[in-house]
Amino acid sequence: MKSPAKLYRYRPLTDAVFDRELDTLEQSYLYSSLFSSMNDPMEAFYEVGGPADHIIDTWLQQSSMRTADLYETLAKAIESFALISFSSAHEDFPMWAYYASNFAGMCLEFDAGRLLIGELQNEQLLQVNYARNPLPPVTLSDFASTRLPKAITSRISRKRIEWSHEKEWRYVTGNSGKKHYLDDALRRVFLGPRISQANADKICQALDRRNTEVLVAKVDGFKMLFHSIKPARPLEECDRVGAGAFKVGEDFPVDDEIKRFLNVPIADCIALCRQMALQPNMEKFFGIDLNIRGDALYIWTEYKLRNNNHVFNRRYFDKNLRVISPES
Repeated sequence: MKSPAKLYRYRPLTDAVFDRELDTLEQSYLYSSLFSSMNDPMEAFYEVGGPADHIIDTWLQQSSMRTADLYETLAKAIESFALISFSSAHEDFPMWAYYASNFAGMCLEFDAGRLLIGELQNEQLLQVNYARNPLPPVTLSDFASTRLPKAITSRISRKRIEWSHEKEWRYVTGNSGKKHYLDDALRRVFLGPRISQANADKICQALDRRNTEVLVAKVDGFKMLFHSIKPARPLEECDRVGAGAFKVGEDFPVDDEIKRFLNVPIADCIALCRQMALQPNMEKFFGIDLNIRGDALYIWTEYKLRNNNHVFNRRYFDKNLRVISPES
């Protein structure tokens, strides 16, 4: 299924964790936690073994290998996996109760495309499948074919049907720890109706010079209505992380090939690059050219994250400067 354009992450704001959650906002990162630390003890449940294992072990008697060794290698790999959980909705009342401090926490709205550009760009976003029963065991035939990656992802993205109300999507990462994102990937922060004024003020202050809107909820009968208490800053007013360098001629080669390719004035492309340079994490343009087939224009950019790491992104555009698939 096509991934959603927006991803939502519910977070607690109790006294014990408030400073930690505020730091994630200030430093623009998400924490990827090990599967073993999740509240569901059945997370990443899988079984291994097949009827042919004892036959293969007989063949391997003269060697130092056993089928159990392969399964153990798989187990160690899965034990190192971590995840960041999201929902596809921000007005799910049970989620506010379970994961957002009983309506005193917050829900973060991310632009899924912008989130992918940061340190999650090489990780997998999976939609959780809810079912009544686990999948069959992973067998040696999975190891001996191209099925193993899918066999793993299908099991670490499967939960019991009782969790289906969460509408979960999850990034599965190769290890646990902080995963930094672009500042403007965080589009809105929804605060629960029970949040304290002091906590709301601290969050607004932390995001004051960000392109992020902050909204707070009020209960109206059986509804929860959000109103804005901190608008999103225009990009040109946001705190910079990257240099945002852009020079026509140096960063953008105004050559005849690009002019012939475009159906719009070259000035429109220059204006697009200037707008991209305003993005807070933009460091510089790494390349602007046509792809090998000559049927798409790409703009290759470098971004600086708040942990000082640098990431790269290549976006493709058609003749009318409409964004097209990265595979083009």
